[in-house]
Amino acid sequence: MLPIKKLEKQFKKIILDYQKEEDLLYYSYIDAINNFDDYLRRLEELRAGENLPQDDVAVAEYWLVNVEEKEIRGMIKIRYESIPIHGNISYNIPPKKRFLGYGTNILRLGIEKARELGIEEIRVSCASNNEGSKKIILKNNAVFIGLAEENNEVYEGYIIK
Repeated sequence: MLPIKKLEKQFKKIILDYQKEEDLLYYSYIDAINNFDDYLRRLEELRAGENLPQDDVAVAEYWLVNVEEKEIRGMIKIRYESIPIHGNISYNIPPKKRFLGYGTNILRLGIEKARELGIEEIRVSCASNNEGSKKIILKNNAVFIGLAEENNEVYEGYIIK
């Protein structure tokens, strides 16, 4: 589902969990802590391809939510065009929800959504030392296509057809 105001409090708690874990993902979501309404408006702009930073592409963020429990289980971003190193899809699972199968599920759903958007060759990557993400990506029928380096970190690239 697209991010919604109704889950603001829970989303902010997830962001603070990233901070406690010293996870750099905290910085990806810090704007939501400061002003959630502005964060949601910015997501709408990015989804529409408006006011994009230089060399960036339109991107849609979705949340994996257990509707019955009204609980966010993960976040995924689908880029309408592949970008170097990081491809079309990036996803993350909150620290307290990891190793429960949500990563595999959110990537599967993200692949389905990317196909609905007309993306035929879906590119995804993970840090080469992230064994959990490698397993998730491979469970989703990805094929390894090579290594890339950014900011002294090595990434493994995969393609899903």
